[in-house]
Amino acid sequence: MSNVEMVFGDEHENLVVIMPSALRRFCIYKQLKKESSEAGGVLIGERRGQHIVIWDISEPGIGDKRSRYSFDRLGKHHQKKINDAYSQSSGKMQYLGEWHTHPEDHPKPSIIDKNTWHNHLPVILPMIVIIVGRESIWLAKKIKGDTSTMKLIET
Repeated sequence: MSNVEMVFGDEHENLVVIMPSALRRFCIYKQLKKESSEAGGVLIGERRGQHIVIWDISEPGIGDKRSRYSFDRLGKHHQKKINDAYSQSSGKMQYLGEWHTHPEDHPKPSIIDKNTWHNHLPVILPMIVIIVGRESIWLAKKIKGDTSTMKLIET
């Protein structure tokens, strides 16, 4: 997984590409041990027409609340990372959505996840939500009020 991107697609041939730099960071936070807490942050990257490329993520830090089965992104460092990426790229890199881990092999969103996305993600542009499991990644695109799962098509 270290030098390979993951590509997800939907029925309209829209793609979401997760670059190796982001994938490596996800791997650090997999909940492989019983004492591992959930982790999460924001997704940072670019929009290329109907396609999305995830280049970077923010990571858990000071201010965030973490437990085995929950993660609350409260730290100010997440917004700072978005702001820095945006300004350093002249607006090319931007906030694309949210990610967090689950302590399961093949993750699926909980009702809490769905409610959080519905209530807190912007509705103007398509947003990406990712759940990192121990063996696989679940990814969906949220467009307005609808969240649709995307399928892994290439690694």
